[in-house]
Amino acid sequence: MSYTYHHQKLAGLFPSAGEEIQIPESNTRIRNIRFESHYPRQKHLLKTEDSSFCFEDSKIEENWSFDYPVFVPDDKKNNQAIILLHGLNERDWTKYLPWAYFLAEKTKRTVILFPLAFHINRGKKEWSDPRSMLNLVKSRKSVHQDIIQLSFANAALSNRLTEDPMRFYRAGLQSASDLLQLLDQIKKGNHPLLLKNAQVNFLGYSIGAFLTQILFMANPDNMLANSKAVLFCGGASFNKMSGTSKLIMDNLAYKKLIHFYPNQFESHSNQSSNHNRVKRLEPIIQSFKAMIPLPSFRQIKETAMAGLSKKITAIGLLKDKVIPIHDIRETIKDSRGKTFFTFHWADFPYDYSHENPFPVFKTNQKYAVDKSFDRIFSAISLAIK
Repeated sequence: MSYTYHHQKLAGLFPSAGEEIQIPESNTRIRNIRFESHYPRQKHLLKTEDSSFCFEDSKIEENWSFDYPVFVPDDKKNNQAIILLHGLNERDWTKYLPWAYFLAEKTKRTVILFPLAFHINRGKKEWSDPRSMLNLVKSRKSVHQDIIQLSFANAALSNRLTEDPMRFYRAGLQSASDLLQLLDQIKKGNHPLLLKNAQVNFLGYSIGAFLTQILFMANPDNMLANSKAVLFCGGASFNKMSGTSKLIMDNLAYKKLIHFYPNQFESHSNQSSNHNRVKRLEPIIQSFKAMIPLPSFRQIKETAMAGLSKKITAIGLLKDKVIPIHDIRETIKDSRGKTFFTFHWADFPYDYSHENPFPVFKTNQKYAVDKSFDRIFSAISLAIK
């Protein structure tokens, strides 16, 4: 498959008005499916100081009712699917369209692109509008003289996480809850494109890999007993991720997160409204604490990962500075140095980054990108076919 060609072709097609987009020269089409999140909004917490940001977020309607695109390889309801989870601070699907198209064509599985809470089309439109973010960028620069890697692209997320680092946790928990809701829908035969009890595998990239890893460690209600996953540019614990990037978050937000979660998160989570928690999410909360990692949850991490040897494959990139390959290795090793599941690493003969592993070039470098993409995604397809 020519990655560069399909990247440009699919970007021109999507987004498009209407429920269905037919991809030219292919049987694969894109269906947009509506989703209503059942995660508790907690609106009654308006008057409490600690929950002011939680209430503010509960009013972002885009996060609670949204469409997600599905790549459908043929006209029949499928009995196999892949859920693709994106990276942190993504504001559109452009980068992932050729990924989903390749997987649908290669595996003949239905590929679901599911947006995490407050990302893609689940966030406010102004968060991805440079003009709307101009004042916020100026404001952060004027207040914080030592700020670096601030940009129009990451200003909204940086500011939100600086205001309230618990937003990272709450968004992750809602995303996990929504994914369980989606899996319930598939299992019961209520998904319009999939057969009842369809087998579902995962491709998680970056923070999507982190969430996938947590889901598989927790395996709530044994929902993922028959599932497999690939972690692409992911697999490291939270404290090993270097999130400072013009496309992810500025250094101020990153410092806030990297201090808060190892040192303050547990007390905050214990004080939070336990009566609003969904019981089936408790294993996910425990697995998240193990992946920070909090020392008291080390055994949970080792026990959970030990059972994933035949279910997960991790793929890292040599020049990845956000989630380096040596930190992935360290995270997925047990106390004796044995890796819990399969790990591969790769390198490409062109300039790339964690945020953009497959850049689009107009020069002859595009052929190297096409070849590298085909090699990586062929391996991913084999692992989750």
